[in-house]
Amino acid sequence: MPAHIEISRPFSLMIIVGATFFGLSHMMNPAQPAQLLDAQGGDEPPQIAIYTAEDEIRRAKIESEIAERHIEILTFQLLRLEEERKLMGPDLSEERNEQFRAGLRSIVELIEGKRRADDKMVQTFKEMWEAKRLGLAGATLSDENPVITISWPIEPTYGISAIFRDPEYKQFFGIEHDAIDIPALQGTPVTSADDGVVESVTDNGLGYNFITIRHAGYVTLYGHLSELDVQKGQQVLRGDPIGLSGGMPGTKGAGNLSTGPHLHFELITGAGHINPLKHLPAAGVKLRE
Repeated sequence: MPAHIEISRPFSLMIIVGATFFGLSHMMNPAQPAQLLDAQGGDEPPQIAIYTAEDEIRRAKIESEIAERHIEILTFQLLRLEEERKLMGPDLSEERNEQFRAGLRSIVELIEGKRRADDKMVQTFKEMWEAKRLGLAGATLSDENPVITISWPIEPTYGISAIFRDPEYKQFFGIEHDAIDIPALQGTPVTSADDGVVESVTDNGLGYNFITIRHAGYVTLYGHLSELDVQKGQQVLRGDPIGLSGGMPGTKGAGNLSTGPHLHFELITGAGHINPLKHLPAAGVKLRE
């Protein structure tokens, strides 16, 4: 385990580079480590772990916004993917470099085909919405304030690319980021964060693939998986392999709202989503310049 966990801010870099495309007029000031942790879930109001008619109206509104802003979103994904490639550069073989090139091509193809892009991106949003619904549904009988003892489902070798409730993520995608994103080479083993029982295993092919696991008083969700190696109802122990990471655009499990190879990791209690970083082992938090 590294002495500290770096939280990278490629979103900030992408806003600078992407200003030409998006016409953004100012940047957010980067938070200090202590402020960052406080901002990631200290005083959020508890969520009600049910879906209502109001939620469905909101979902329809977001779907419409995604379709309208698809070029802006795809351009952001293109810039983010190139940043991930640079970040992982020293560890990339020619085969992995080709994976990145293929991912870049798949995004460019979506930019060039508007109607197809609209449909694919909205479909991915629906799959991610369903994942969130299943995670919350699985946590309805969980404790609102459980004792949580999770370990990293994947080593944070490259830091954290999107924090919990990341404002920049919501700005570009229009969706609350109720998770942390852990960059990892495509196909890296993903393990269960704690002992538990597999609640759901969802294979959407080239769409968004995910697994949820129920633990003692809470649920974890693992998204953008390129391989699913467990079955619903299976008992797992902390550290047991459950699948392989994905997220490279155009590959199995990534869906069409992914910015590069990473694991999307959620932590859910009876009160709703909470910040995983507050419960993962780390000696400190450092912001990468």
